[in-house]
Amino acid sequence: MTTLISLYIFLISFLLKRVIASLPDPPIFAAVQHYPSLCYLPPDSGLCAPERTNQDTEYSNDGASKYNREDEEYNNNISRLLTRYYFDMATEQCYPFGAQNCGGNENRFETLLDCQKRCRMGSFRASNTKL
Repeated sequence: MTTLISLYIFLISFLLKRVIASLPDPPIFAAVQHYPSLCYLPPDSGLCAPERTNQDTEYSNDGASKYNREDEEYNNNISRLLTRYYFDMATEQCYPFGAQNCGGNENRFETLLDCQKRCRMGSFRASNTKL
């Protein structure tokens, strides 16, 4: 009985290897150049690069930091994680996600209501904008 099971396992694994080896490579899709509406855009949080630490700070010859308090406040405002909303075309719903102010795309709304107004079914078709 165990010999029969071993033979069965061998045959299954042999066949699977042959099937997997004969499968074609997955297709390579080109990046989409234009979307029918900003609501079709994938969510993009625009995350910032990691902040500099004190050890990374550059100093001038007199030992003073090259970065002043204004730079520090600016960096803190950019790198703060914000709650924004994006529209998901598959579910036709708006969802929250964490975002920063370092890029991203237009499928990023400050409030749930803004997202729903702009992208609910029917409203985005009227404002068909190529991006």
